[in-house]
Amino acid sequence: MKKHISHKILLIFFAALVFYAAPSTVNAQVPEKAMLEYPEADKNMNTVKKAMEAYETGNWELLRNSVTEDVRFYNLGSFDSLNLDQTIEYWKKGRETATPTLAENQIWLPVSVKEGPRQGQWVLHWGSNTLSYPNGESISFPYHIATRMEGDKISRIYFYYDNNRIIRAMGYAIDPPLKEEDDEGLEDFKPNEKRN
Repeated sequence: MKKHISHKILLIFFAALVFYAAPSTVNAQVPEKAMLEYPEADKNMNTVKKAMEAYETGNWELLRNSVTEDVRFYNLGSFDSLNLDQTIEYWKKGRETATPTLAENQIWLPVSVKEGPRQGQWVLHWGSNTLSYPNGESISFPYHIATRMEGDKISRIYFYYDNNRIIRAMGYAIDPPLKEEDDEGLEDFKPNEKRN
């Protein structure tokens, strides 16, 4: 009976420790304080909307007017980052094979972060893009962008979307590379042959 009571006491002690320690651990992981309402929020959101309209319509002058001179575009295609001219060329090249259409039911969230590594004003955006091809086929995929503002212009845009979804919709398969030792002894293997 004495052992049974000591296990209960240890269990209660452990539960109390987890209950009281967990909130302070979680709070310690998020030192930045973000505000959803700040004076430039609407202006920032409209700037990003114009940049997205510029992408959709191919209005490169509108895009140039929405960004800083040293703007960087991250995660487009297979590129880590591109400057403005490289991004425009990338999007022009894409228009040779497909026309983009952005869904109307988009979500916009302006955020101001007061301190920490993400300090500054941001516009977060979620939407859906449909690429239409001349043969009548189309590919739709969701995307997310995080846009860093500098004054009233965009200084950084981070794109997040699933390239694999696009590649597979185009009919390509993605297979892992075979290592030399993986195919050893497979010379005589026939996939439909029954083995004992």
